[in-house]
Amino acid sequence: MDKLKTYGARYKRVLPEEDDKASPIGRSFYNAYGVNDKIELEKKLNAIPGLEYQWLPEGSLEVITEPIPAVRFIDQQHNHGIYQWTFHNSVIAAFLGWKDCRNDRKKAVRFGNNDPMDEEILESIAKFMEEKKISYKWKKGDIFAINNRLVMHSRNSFTGARRVYASMFGDAMMKNEVKRDGVGELIDDFSALEVTDPITFGCWRLDDPEQAVYNAIKAGYRRFDSACDYGNEIQTGKGIRRAIDEGICTRKDLYVTTKLWNTYHHPNHVPLALERCLADLGFDYVDEFLIHFPISMEFVPFEKKYPPEWTNLDGEMVFVKNDINETWKAMEKLADAGKTHFIGISNFNCQHLRQVLSIARIRPTSLQIECHPHLSQEKLIRFARESGIRVSAFSPLGGTSYISIDMATENDLFFQNSVIMDIAKKYNKSAAQVMLRWSIQRNTLPINKSSRAERLNENRALFDFYLTKEDMEFIAGLNKNHRYNDPGVFCEYGMGTFCPIYE
Repeated sequence: MDKLKTYGARYKRVLPEEDDKASPIGRSFYNAYGVNDKIELEKKLNAIPGLEYQWLPEGSLEVITEPIPAVRFIDQQHNHGIYQWTFHNSVIAAFLGWKDCRNDRKKAVRFGNNDPMDEEILESIAKFMEEKKISYKWKKGDIFAINNRLVMHSRNSFTGARRVYASMFGDAMMKNEVKRDGVGELIDDFSALEVTDPITFGCWRLDDPEQAVYNAIKAGYRRFDSACDYGNEIQTGKGIRRAIDEGICTRKDLYVTTKLWNTYHHPNHVPLALERCLADLGFDYVDEFLIHFPISMEFVPFEKKYPPEWTNLDGEMVFVKNDINETWKAMEKLADAGKTHFIGISNFNCQHLRQVLSIARIRPTSLQIECHPHLSQEKLIRFARESGIRVSAFSPLGGTSYISIDMATENDLFFQNSVIMDIAKKYNKSAAQVMLRWSIQRNTLPINKSSRAERLNENRALFDFYLTKEDMEFIAGLNKNHRYNDPGVFCEYGMGTFCPIYE
């Protein structure tokens, strides 16, 4: 796979001077290249960088193509998350079908750097395509528009049943959609849903934040979820700067999210809160700034207590009157000033979203929520995405991070759940990989973390398998609408204040 990604593939084929109707690949070089004579043909071939050709004694033409992409990573199609590698169809077409008196199919494909491609490799690709194929039976009246440069098949006449073996390698054409969001506004911009890399590294409760973030960047993570309340943004920033200084990435390669804490909701405090986050991270800007909770609390001076957490200087959790829409307008000014590229919300429900959308000059880019097989949140995810807002999922593995703080028990873990484990065994994957893949295929961006290098790599190895509809439904059946991070629960037993926001 690495060589195919790096070099692509080249194809060797011998074309006759006249059409050979006995061969499935018997078109003459005149017809294949749309030319009238050899002079015109050579001019056309010479204009293709990297292509090689030679005339054979019997008058046939041997062509070795220029390096052509052999695999492609498909992230999204029509706002639906795919996130899977696929092979270019011509790899299979050449190996399985380029056979006649002039061509040996086993020698038809080589790596783009001209290294030979072993038959075993080609057999494994063909087996993969066969196992993963989805069959569509054509019915009378069906019309398929096929790009012959992407979907290889015989152009000769045929009778009876015919099969076209095609791989996903591009989007179908669709008309532009215009919809109304949750407050009745027309919306045709769904660009916020387009994310190339769906996997985010979370910075909450890290043992060694600087090293963990640095290791995550080395492992390929480029999206990071931070927050004032995590209390480790100085160390997070150091880990990022270390990776940048070593040339592992640039700042522009990264997408860093931070959040506005509850004590800074007053419009005068919003810019001060972001400035503190920027100073701690060592950045001039963040990519995304979210309102952490729809809970407005008494202001705690930065110099007295930071991060302020859930209580004031007297150790009490105190609510204050505040219009969250005014908080949002202050967020918009930060986007105008370039201090943050995008703004969004976290832990908001549908009605909270409606409230912000009803006055937003700059629409929320994203919504971050708790989401895992015990809390599927299907309606909220649908509502957000239909309003053009992408959804990030924290705690995608369930209660794992909450056991040590008495917000979950061993019985809440999925790693021994029979449904998850059966699916993991079927794909030869870990339980964590199955849950992260489930999150991705539900069109959410899972936030995960680990301090172990092997786990960092494992949690990114999600693009070589795809859960079936049945798999997805089995996992969805585990839902019991149970939250682990619920202020309506932990604020009362932790701070003595009842603070429900989801009911």
